[in-house]
Amino acid sequence: MRNKLHRWRGRLLAVASAAVLGAMPAGAQAPGEKSAVNIPTCDRACLIGHARDYMDALGRKDPKRAKFADDVQFTENNVIVPIGKGLWNSISKVAPTGMEAADPLTGQAAWFGVVWEHGEAAIYAMRIHVEDGEIDEVETVVHRKTGLPAPFGDPDKVQHHPAFNEVLPPERRVSRARLIAVAQSYFNTVERNDGTVFAPFADDCGRLENGISTTAAPQSGGGAGNATAIALGCVPQFKLGIYRINKRIRERRFPLVDEERGVVVASGFFDHDNEVITYKLTDGREMKTALKWPNSISLLEAFRVRDGQIQEIEAVFTYVPYFQHNPWATGREHGEAGE
Repeated sequence: MRNKLHRWRGRLLAVASAAVLGAMPAGAQAPGEKSAVNIPTCDRACLIGHARDYMDALGRKDPKRAKFADDVQFTENNVIVPIGKGLWNSISKVAPTGMEAADPLTGQAAWFGVVWEHGEAAIYAMRIHVEDGEIDEVETVVHRKTGLPAPFGDPDKVQHHPAFNEVLPPERRVSRARLIAVAQSYFNTVERNDGTVFAPFADDCGRLENGISTTAAPQSGGGAGNATAIALGCVPQFKLGIYRINKRIRERRFPLVDEERGVVVASGFFDHDNEVITYKLTDGREMKTALKWPNSISLLEAFRVRDGQIQEIEAVFTYVPYFQHNPWATGREHGEAGE
């Protein structure tokens, strides 16, 4: 894992340089790399192909159906697991379609959707990294029905917004650095949400959490955690301070950015310390926390940005132990524990 993390640090430096040196035809590489310029060798179609191969192999419980590097590293809910174990053993079906995203500059692809384990649905998201034609990193978040309060959509009715696949005209695109900044502003709004909105939201902004809309009218069978009973829309919810329980958003990472489609895929943790179990909205209403003990939520979250504003959000998250660490996070990412 140490060699993998060393390579991951190098890619983080490369992406950071790419954000700063956006005028270059491709992103600058980290010191010590063979070239000062990162020239993608696997385009979007290539990366999406690897993602689909992975999902096909997973659904068939056959790792040989995907191209893995000899030193591939695989995590399931932030735990390092050998390829072929964990969900690979319990899976019974994969949804035929999912939300897909890819970033040729960093060699990353993602897939969000639904899987089934012994006939029971689970909401699922994964990120892969491809190098030299092989998958060498797999990061997955799997949300299962456990009785804990969280959204859970009807697996047969999950609909991924088509905007994630729409190519934006050049005049409606923003830079890689700006896309990451917009995603950061979203997390800044959610963190200690007190009614202040830092993020730019489109008027029609929508959010899908674990397969169910939490910004539209309530859906039957959505389960606990649907904030639509309090307010509709992204901005009204944040102005009420619904998410004040989020003490911090930790280990934020943005491994995948697609400028042509305005898509950012992020990873992180929402920490709930639950020092208090009641809090007030900005309109004076009192809220109670669903859980009474410290806990964290691990997530993979995708943002679609149009005209510099967040149009669509799709998140897959699940409960994990308080302050759990993600092996893919290195250094002190913004918001890391220790406050």
